[in-house]
Amino acid sequence: MKICSAQSIREAEQSLFASGRVSSPGLMNTVVERLWQACRQLPLMHGFAPARAIVYVGTGNNAGDAIGLAARWGCPVTLRCAGGLSADSQAQLSGREEMGVPTPQENLLIIDGLLGSGAVGGLRPAYAELVRELNELRAASPRSLTLAIDIPTGLDASTGVHGGDVVLADVTAAIGCVKPGLLADGAEDAVGRLLCIPLPEVGELPAAGEGRVADDAELWPLLPRRAYSCFKNRAGRVAIVAGSVGMVGAAQMCAEAALAAGAGLVVLYCLPPVYPLLAARVAPEIMVHPVGSYADIDESAAHALVIGPGLGEIQPVAAESLRRLACDFTGTVVLDADGLNTAAAMGWKPLPHWVLTPHPGEMRRLFPEGGGMNRSEVVACYRRKNDCTLLLKGARTLVSGVEGQFYNATGGPYMANGGQGDVLAGVIGALAAQGLPPQRAAVVGAYVCGLAAERTWAERGHPRSVTATQVIRNLPYYLT
Repeated sequence: MKICSAQSIREAEQSLFASGRVSSPGLMNTVVERLWQACRQLPLMHGFAPARAIVYVGTGNNAGDAIGLAARWGCPVTLRCAGGLSADSQAQLSGREEMGVPTPQENLLIIDGLLGSGAVGGLRPAYAELVRELNELRAASPRSLTLAIDIPTGLDASTGVHGGDVVLADVTAAIGCVKPGLLADGAEDAVGRLLCIPLPEVGELPAAGEGRVADDAELWPLLPRRAYSCFKNRAGRVAIVAGSVGMVGAAQMCAEAALAAGAGLVVLYCLPPVYPLLAARVAPEIMVHPVGSYADIDESAAHALVIGPGLGEIQPVAAESLRRLACDFTGTVVLDADGLNTAAAMGWKPLPHWVLTPHPGEMRRLFPEGGGMNRSEVVACYRRKNDCTLLLKGARTLVSGVEGQFYNATGGPYMANGGQGDVLAGVIGALAAQGLPPQRAAVVGAYVCGLAAERTWAERGHPRSVTATQVIRNLPYYLT
């Protein structure tokens, strides 16, 4: 989805209404229906059946979107109003709504429709009081979900700046376009998971920021459909150089993720001391090959090469062998974990067919001159100096390459544990082996790993943590 200013979409809506093609109530009904369909399809809400919806609304038309969406769930609805409703919002009332102060309970759907993206400046007291109440209710209600309509109240749509009173949403439904403030560093805790709601009725909008937010509409067409006659040698071969004593799990997760992501063949290379450990624990479909040194690896048949998960400290001679392997390889090369640390320490120059997947600490080692820049600036500056695909991990993973810059919208804090990066590296390798160009493999890989984690989180009753191996089990749902 495009990144555009709040003003541009407001002007487009007014122009649409003036043309007579669509009325304001008609557009609101369209938005409510798309919100409802998007929520039903969101893995994060898989099986979610709220006991009650608590809807916080103000005087703008965001209130109507919030009220209309709440009514679709078929559960009791409590309204908390900061002022009188607009005529369009009143039309969304079902007559079953209740007033009153809500009490914490399980499985609440809390909807923020207080202010839209056009609001600027500090919150008026009535709104600030309801924002505090909403956040307190969310904190006290186990397994609740908070959904912000268009933007969390209290967050500036242009800059992402906010004061002490800002709604902390689990999901923010960006309507028509993604406002720049939703992507700003420091806005993540207020925004949560971005859900893109298309609004093609308003026409083409001018871009207000670099890049796009990855969403279903853009990504699913990128996954090639397999011919009925497909067999393993046509489904992509992934070679993985990974694992060391004490870190065999990283190699295992990377290889098994590649398998789950559809690779026809997965070959895992390791040094002799690691071989018996890996051979005894990885999935039987994975071929484990011991090599005396990394210089002995010959993988001309592979379509993708992953280097790094769990390799540990690499000595200069071994590092040079890996560099030559990565440079000479003709398919996509994914550098992760200790592959990145080695590249940083040895001053490797990335090549166009490489995908680098650093977390923030690894990024600082790769690009120490990026200190003081925000995430988007770091990615843009690094890419200007290095012709490769760069995936910078984080709460809003950024992928930059020949097709521009993409923000990932999926996943959540339950992924904050070891092994998630190893899984991602394996998935990117598998997608590249199946024919996706390097950047597309990285964008789709980050997206589907987040979707698989969301589904796991919902199915397991909203646990604090979702492990990397649990993510692997749900990957096939999104890579059909």
